[in-house]
Amino acid sequence: MLQYIVSGSNAQEIISTATSALANGCRWIRLDLSELAPVEIEATVKTLQEKCSSLEAFLTIDNDIETTTSLKVAGVHLGLDRSATAVEARKHLGEETIMGITVADAAQVPFVPRTAIDYIAVASDDLDTCHKVMEQTRAAGLEEPVIAPFAHATPLASLMATGVNGIAAHHTTTPPAMIPQLLKELNTLLEQRLKELD
Repeated sequence: MLQYIVSGSNAQEIISTATSALANGCRWIRLDLSELAPVEIEATVKTLQEKCSSLEAFLTIDNDIETTTSLKVAGVHLGLDRSATAVEARKHLGEETIMGITVADAAQVPFVPRTAIDYIAVASDDLDTCHKVMEQTRAAGLEEPVIAPFAHATPLASLMATGVNGIAAHHTTTPPAMIPQLLKELNTLLEQRLKELD
């Protein structure tokens, strides 16, 4: 699972970067529109919705429940700075919307409402934190996938060895041109894990 985060204050740059990521094989775009002028948000989202739909890719927006609802976006991601709880967001969005939530550390995992979320994101790529979040997730009986941030400081193999199911890469540290190689490495590591489980 590769979630590609695109942010910025320029609508055209956001669209261009996300489009390039899709062209390079990414099938999950996560938009951070917090720096974008409010008047540009709707047009930006609609443009990328069309592009994602044509490629059967997911589009998720950070923390913007209203836009996710009004434009029927595939998903919303609730970060640490979220203004609504996952339960509140789920009531507002309905059951079809994909919803993820960021946890700062393993201590927050027991408070994640399993009926409200579809995946969990770890706030840090620290290997010990990722490992502890995975341990606590399974101990809590949560089967939802867990993703960790990836910024090249930590080798991908080491990050995936913590047990996480995927990664979230930001466009500022992972240019779209790097996506094909990253996907190849990620798929290889996941295939190796499946073989080990057989």
